[in-house]
Amino acid sequence: MNKLNIRPFEERDYPAIAEVYIAAWPDQAHSEASLREHDHHAPEVKWGRFIAEQGGEVVGVGEYTQFEGMYHPQKFGVWVTVKPAFRSRGIGKALYQQVMEALKPHDPISILSSTREDQPQAIAWLEKLGFVEKMKYWESRLDVQNFDFAPWAGKIEAVEAAGFQLRSLKELEADPQHRQKLYDLWLEARLDVPRPDALSEVRFEDYCKWVFESNYYLPEGHFVAIDKTTGQYVALSTLWKTDGDYLQTGLTGTRRAYRRKGLALALKLKGIQLAQTMGIREIRTGNESNNRAMLAINEALGFVKQPIWTDYVLALGEETSSPAEQELS
Repeated sequence: MNKLNIRPFEERDYPAIAEVYIAAWPDQAHSEASLREHDHHAPEVKWGRFIAEQGGEVVGVGEYTQFEGMYHPQKFGVWVTVKPAFRSRGIGKALYQQVMEALKPHDPISILSSTREDQPQAIAWLEKLGFVEKMKYWESRLDVQNFDFAPWAGKIEAVEAAGFQLRSLKELEADPQHRQKLYDLWLEARLDVPRPDALSEVRFEDYCKWVFESNYYLPEGHFVAIDKTTGQYVALSTLWKTDGDYLQTGLTGTRRAYRRKGLALALKLKGIQLAQTMGIREIRTGNESNNRAMLAINEALGFVKQPIWTDYVLALGEETSSPAEQELS
């Protein structure tokens, strides 16, 4: 058997890493381009990656990182991925040990990881290591080309008649304040997004980099509802390009004072209209398992739930700093 070699990540590894992820998750789009973009972190984020090689082939990847928007200096995410053909050989264990050794100088107090319910070996492995279930969420998928708008006739028009404009960011680019208005809306909407840990501040400049400098930003697919009286952005629903034949939903949310007016539904319908026009096969979205408000909308629209994902956390120490405001369902 060829000797296993665990070494630090090098830039030349991006194509091989994409191959590992495609082999492990064939129903998801992964590419060198998306990996490179994902690696553009804020300066405070500590991260590292290791490669497992056998017989000259990259067969596994292990990495640690921190979360912008959920940042804590001693909290990390860790993921280990091994090509299916090379599993049950100790490769994942070796990568995990290397990653945890690299984390020691940072004095971690908790580690977050995740996997899907159709990966029983991964679940058993995480539980054996002492990880405890934290949060569950579904990915759901919509067949765009067979979507029937007839049951939803008049929904968009009713919202517009009630005093709201529904616009894409592409249509709003002429407004020099459109980025600031979107950021202000996002700051409020994110408060109600379930997460496995506490919120942290996201600077306007960093938010703009995430959104407007992303290779996957789709201005035609970022929709907002605008109060005609005040000009305020009050709801949003965003679609992102991927390297596959589907669009990925980002955040859908509404300011608390504007809920139960049909805004989120109308914006999602606008997104489906766009996807049909673009010839897109599928829209995908993710929802925390207890987030009934968004789940109900997606279920009614015909989104089909996929195997559930679970976040797991390994506690390593006590938190000394006071927690930030928790996001609520």
